[in-house]
Amino acid sequence: MTLVTPASTKAGRVHATLRDDILSGRLAAGEPIDEVATATTHEVSRTPVREALRALTSEGLLVPGPRRQLQVVDISPEHRREVTALRVALESTAAGPACSHRTEEDIDRLRLLVARQRREAKEGDARAFLEADEAFHRALAQTAGMPTLLLLLDQLGAFVRLTRLGQPTPREHMLALTREHDHLLDLLEAGDAEALATTLAEHIRSTAPRD
Repeated sequence: MTLVTPASTKAGRVHATLRDDILSGRLAAGEPIDEVATATTHEVSRTPVREALRALTSEGLLVPGPRRQLQVVDISPEHRREVTALRVALESTAAGPACSHRTEEDIDRLRLLVARQRREAKEGDARAFLEADEAFHRALAQTAGMPTLLLLLDQLGAFVRLTRLGQPTPREHMLALTREHDHLLDLLEAGDAEALATTLAEHIRSTAPRD
């Protein structure tokens, strides 16, 4: 969770820019973040930079490096496996409540997200597809009506995105994922909580980036 509000303060603007640079890969894993250079680049004093760096450190996106300098987190194979395990645990937990609380509007909204994914897949737009994929999984969890779970998933989402950096996303793979999402929605619509939890867990494990 962030400690500053993006775009509302100097610290927030620095935080938002650095966070986007990290999650997009423009700032590479292990790259050091110099406080003075960052202040100069963003034309602010070092105080808002320090606040932004503290927020990114609290999110786990920056970690201590050599000579006490902060650097961009490097997602190790062990960290990738941890992220996948946490996704499975958290999203599967939402399956039962989602089946109990789902509405026709929820199903329609999720179907539209899958349609958007299918369109992006056919156009070969991997970045837009992955953004739609994140939106689908969040919306599916949101159907459960568990606000604390959503907060945890939002925080975990940054690491999910980092694990995907540099991973190829071919058109056929994207189309296959949309078919899996259609099946997940069929289970949700049918109210089959057990099958939804099991299938969702398998889906997350099978789509997780390989070491």
